[in-house]
Amino acid sequence: MVTYEATDRVPRWTETYEVKDGADGRALRLVDHTAPDATLAGWFAGPPDLYGGDPFETPWMEAGPDRLAILRDGRVVHQGRHALARPGAADPRVTMAAGADGTMGLAVVQERECTPAEADDLLAKVVSRAQEIVRDHPRP
Repeated sequence: MVTYEATDRVPRWTETYEVKDGADGRALRLVDHTAPDATLAGWFAGPPDLYGGDPFETPWMEAGPDRLAILRDGRVVHQGRHALARPGAADPRVTMAAGADGTMGLAVVQERECTPAEADDLLAKVVSRAQEIVRDHPRP
């Protein structure tokens, strides 16, 4: 699965491929997409043209590993930091994140669209929790 980040003009969207064996070797077949315009999806479908005979190399090099989630038999074998684990994912996942001060830590990512009111509520909870942590664990 390839996840494309939202821009000013296009919302976040995904395209899902499967690896198929054919007369010309292995190739990617577009299974599903959430693109706002169908002409945007399917660029990686077909035999790999750019990077040899491995169907994973073209999306890895062109879309980048951060946008990819690769599943084998339903198990995630690679999870890019911008990628959804699967279409319509609603459960949170834990990932590594960098703080504004350069520190590294775990972050919980909720992979679903939310209303502005839900986003405001979540932000208020995050700020409140951060204030509690700072109050309870002051820096020396």
